[in-house]
Parts: sequence; structure tokens; C-alpha cells
Amino acid sequence: MGRARSAAMVAALGLAGLVILAASGCGGASTKAVLKVASNPKLKQSIVVDGDGNTVYIFTDDTNGKATCVGDQPAPDCGKVWPPLTAKGKLQGGEGIDTTLLATTKRSDGQIQVTYNKHPLYYFRGYGGTPADKKPGDVNGQDFYGVWFVLSPKGTQIGP
Repeated sequence: MGRARSAAMVAALGLAGLVILAASGCGGASTKAVLKVASNPKLKQSIVVDGDGNTVYIFTDDTNGKATCVGDQPAPDCGKVWPPLTAKGKLQGGEGIDTTLLATTKRSDGQIQVTYNKHPLYYFRGYGGTPADKKPGDVNGQDFYGVWFVLSPKGTQIGP
């Protein structure tokens, strides 16, 4: 077996066998989940989701992989409306995820937050008249206040 083929097999086995420990988008308890790509019928394109199919978002005010939506910063209840996707241990992505873009950042509150292409990842719990994401496929936080966006498999925001 050639060296390149062996490396590809090891990488494939790693993707299939390893998971990230993440906060569930709907339940809030820590569960095993794979960060993966799913087709979203509302947006009519593929997006990054957790292992349960719950949408994850990026905040355009975050820079250099650092999370700025923590507690009441930069707005009251930011951390409650947009809880982080947190993780423990070595990260591996699922189907469609470019593992070279997958990492973590330590937040100012001490939690370890998952990042993709240097974007800290969040869930949406709803705010005002905008309902929370409650099931796979929900994208209610998309383009919220023009600064929260769903993430493409390439690690770029989807939307304006």
C-alpha cells in the first residue's frame, strides 16, 4: 500500500471514528456530536451544522478566532441568545468538514469554543419576535441584525 493511500486511509478512519464533545443546540446538555455539512432547504445550499443537524452561526464582530459574544458583551444577554458550541478533547469533523479549518478558542469566560475557519461557532436561542432554532434545518438567526450568519462548508459566511 502506497504512502499517500495509507495517509488517506488513516485520515478517513479518523474522520469516521472520532467525534467532538459539543453542547447540544436544542437541549443544552453536553452530548457527543460531529460537526458536519448538511443541505438546508430554506437556504437552498449546504451549511455547517452539529451532529444533530442543528445550525451553527458566526458573529461578524469576532476577529482572529476570538469570541466576543460572552455574557453581556457586546450586548445584554448576548451569551444567552447566542450560546457557544463548546468542546473538550481533540476535534474531528464529520462528512463535508475541512478538518484543517476546525479548531478551538478559549473564551474570556474560560469555556473552550469550537471554531471553523477562525470563526467561533454559536447556536441561536431566539430574541424578541425572532423564534429560536428548535429543530434541524431551522435558520432563524440567519442575517440577524446583519451580523450573524450561517456558515458555508468553505468556512465563509452565507449571506450579505
